[in-house]
Amino acid sequence: MTIHKTSALVALGASLLFFALSLTPFFRQGEHKVYDIFLRFRPKRERLDQVVFLDVDDQSVAHIGVFPWPRSVMAEGLLRLKEYGARAAIFDIEYIDKSPTQVDEVYLLQGLQADYNRHFSEIGLTMTELLKAISTGQIQGKEASRYIDDILETIALERDGLYRDTLGITRNNDEYLARAAALFGHAWGTLNLQDEFLLTGEQAERRVLAEEQFSYPIIAAEDIPGGNSIDVLPAIPSFMEAVRGAGFTNVEIDTDGIRRRIYLTRKVKDHWYLQLAFAPLVGALGNPSIELQRRKLIMKGTSLPNAADIVIPLDDTGAMLLDWPKTNYRDSYTHVSFVRFSLLAEYQSNVEQYLDALFFADRNLFPYLTENAGTIASVFDRAGSSRTLAVDETNDEAFETYLTLRDDGLSLLETFLGAAFAYLENETKKLLEVASDSEAAYILEEARYCQTLLEYLETEYAAIKETSAYLRKTLGEKFCVIGRVDTGTTDIGVNPFFGEYVNVGTHAVVLDTILSSSFITPLPSFWSVLILFLLAPIVIIGITKASPGIRLFLGIGSACLFVGFSFGLFFFKGIVLEPLAPVLALVTALVFRETIAFMGTEKEKRFIRTAFSRYLAPKVIEQIIADPSKLQLGGEKRDMTAIFTDIRSFSTISEALGDPARLVQLLNFYLTRMSNIIMENQGTIDKYEGDAIIAFFGAPLELPTHAIMACRSAVQMKKAEITINKDALAEGLINETVIEALVKKGVITEKDRSEPLFTRLGLNTGDMVVGNMGTPNKMDYTIMGDAVNLASRLEGVNKQYNTRGILISDYTHAKIGEEFLLRRLDRVRVVGKTDPRRLYELLDTADGASAEDTKTAELFNAAMDIFEGRNWKAAKEAFAAVLEIQPFDGPADLYLKRCADYEKKPPAEDWDGVYNLDQK
Repeated sequence: MTIHKTSALVALGASLLFFALSLTPFFRQGEHKVYDIFLRFRPKRERLDQVVFLDVDDQSVAHIGVFPWPRSVMAEGLLRLKEYGARAAIFDIEYIDKSPTQVDEVYLLQGLQADYNRHFSEIGLTMTELLKAISTGQIQGKEASRYIDDILETIALERDGLYRDTLGITRNNDEYLARAAALFGHAWGTLNLQDEFLLTGEQAERRVLAEEQFSYPIIAAEDIPGGNSIDVLPAIPSFMEAVRGAGFTNVEIDTDGIRRRIYLTRKVKDHWYLQLAFAPLVGALGNPSIELQRRKLIMKGTSLPNAADIVIPLDDTGAMLLDWPKTNYRDSYTHVSFVRFSLLAEYQSNVEQYLDALFFADRNLFPYLTENAGTIASVFDRAGSSRTLAVDETNDEAFETYLTLRDDGLSLLETFLGAAFAYLENETKKLLEVASDSEAAYILEEARYCQTLLEYLETEYAAIKETSAYLRKTLGEKFCVIGRVDTGTTDIGVNPFFGEYVNVGTHAVVLDTILSSSFITPLPSFWSVLILFLLAPIVIIGITKASPGIRLFLGIGSACLFVGFSFGLFFFKGIVLEPLAPVLALVTALVFRETIAFMGTEKEKRFIRTAFSRYLAPKVIEQIIADPSKLQLGGEKRDMTAIFTDIRSFSTISEALGDPARLVQLLNFYLTRMSNIIMENQGTIDKYEGDAIIAFFGAPLELPTHAIMACRSAVQMKKAEITINKDALAEGLINETVIEALVKKGVITEKDRSEPLFTRLGLNTGDMVVGNMGTPNKMDYTIMGDAVNLASRLEGVNKQYNTRGILISDYTHAKIGEEFLLRRLDRVRVVGKTDPRRLYELLDTADGASAEDTKTAELFNAAMDIFEGRNWKAAKEAFAAVLEIQPFDGPADLYLKRCADYEKKPPAEDWDGVYNLDQK
């Protein structure tokens, strides 16, 4: 047999083999993984700013109560969304069953007291006005009896109103939610498509509601698959009759458990339904006509100004590929905690209570305060009545009246507070000038009482103003997706980037993909099959006469070119051409063709990899394979970054665990996750010393951004610490005995029981010696030098400043630019060093930091300027401002105490601001 025939048979056999394999689920998973890799390199783009997640998160659950909440909570949320002009409320919460009539604990604990105060204030206001009229002579005493009927009528009205409010403790929250949804007018509920069994009873009767109200007229080709659903289950009828529309929540999961695609439409019997996020989008686009073809969905006549028609590419099954963001759920799109709504309601309730209290102050002393308090409280009371009327009667005009009155009340309150403090001070002085000693004590007591109420009002008003401004800016004209993301939720899936991604995030990706036209177009599998039977035979036969080296170069080069071509199609055009089967067929044929020629070389390389894989990092092994001389002893001097880590009070944890086997299991669990982060950021693990990790960046391969990569690793390790703690507790690696031991020794407080593992990290950049150290029989690839020692010192210095865990030197600071959020600490001399170095605490990445951390760093750095300027009093106030934001901030507390000490005993005049650290 000629060499050409051999090559042709090898190529054809490889093509047939991989064609057969491409039909198996396992191989399809391989194609999916290649697609995931391509997706990771897709060009970054600005994400949609029209979606806001209204999160039922841990903070909300802790504040409001364990989920599921009374449905009145969601009803109140809808009213807030209406107030702030949200475009749509998309419920990813299924209200399948009616809620039982029971005590509404949220209203009982948070709302009923405010209603009691309001009703009794109205009675008090009436009585006060009557007594005032009598005392001023406007009504003679003998005429007062004529007003008894009016007083009794007022009391009766307030009694009846109080009775109605009390009944609200057990109100029908389903009806209340429905009325709120109807008043809002832009709520979207859920449909649950049943794939396995038909519904029965009352739930089956809801199918008619779904067909009449929520099905959509779709023009579909006859060969279009409609899915496997056989029935549809809407939420409870009262709610569904009030919402504007609904969509199904069912998601498509690939065989490897990853969500890459989603059906925008599904058919049940003769009716088509839209996906939960797609349904409100279609509504927002003017309910265009929809045509469903074999590989695309066309929306015709949308309300978009620049794209009347939208064409959405679909895959072979009729699903749209999702353009997932590369960030996790928390960092993707905008998030608002549901707790903000509850806090805002509390602020407003507190304002009304303080106004009521101020109204009943001594009006003979401070009439301006009591009269204005009563006037403003009356406005808020009328606003509340209009709000109740708006919900009860689904009355938009009444709701607008409520907003107008509420804003009028806030405006009056702002004006009032602008003058009240000065009035109180001046009036108190005047009264004291003519008062006796006994009268003066009473006047001062009443003035302090009013002063306190005014301060409370000022605080609550500022909170209302700030929160309302934030919510109005964040929620206005946005699609608001409401879903559970708290620790107790089980609605968590996997996407191509993250092993845990809350499923509610899918809805934003649907909206984002369509509105930004960031479509991914999968080519029919026919193209991959055609290329499979052409690529390998053409290349293998074409390179037959070339030398072995040229054959290998051309064969691998052809495979790479095809992968590059496929990647280029995806990168520039968003077109998916599956490359795995053609490339593997080509490579397999090439391997068979060249096996004998390269047997010796491959055997030698396998030996090296096997011998050293347990001791050296993969990149070090590759360097040794490329240049075996690197096995010689010796090192080289390089500019690098070292990182040292240690677990706080690990000896206590070790003693409490008791069992050495469990200790080893915990260490392996912790070190594996932390080490993976370092290596994912191109770092090299030097060694482990107990619970400590020593690593470096910048060797064996040159890494110009070694300082940045080291800092990224540190930030990611601190964030991973949250998951590590949670998993360690869940898996029993850390038990209650360990927690109690840490609490008993004061290592952690009761509130920190969920965070027993706390990592301290020290980072330093500078010249280090790196290379193989040791003896010819036993060597270690490691680092040495003063710069390494300083990194080790900084890890321990964290404890002295009680930081959040990461300290870097000024050497590292000079290398990382503006990518990270830092705060400046002291210039210090560490043990064994004479030159002072500036310390910085690394808080987060600049773009990933919370607004609270950004503000903390800003205030802290400003406070440091004042502190180093020796203005102790001002510095103390500045650090106290930091503690108002972060009450448990260690560095701020440290400097606050220093300022207090320096106020009593200032440092010497020649003090250079440098601190000597006497601990390692």
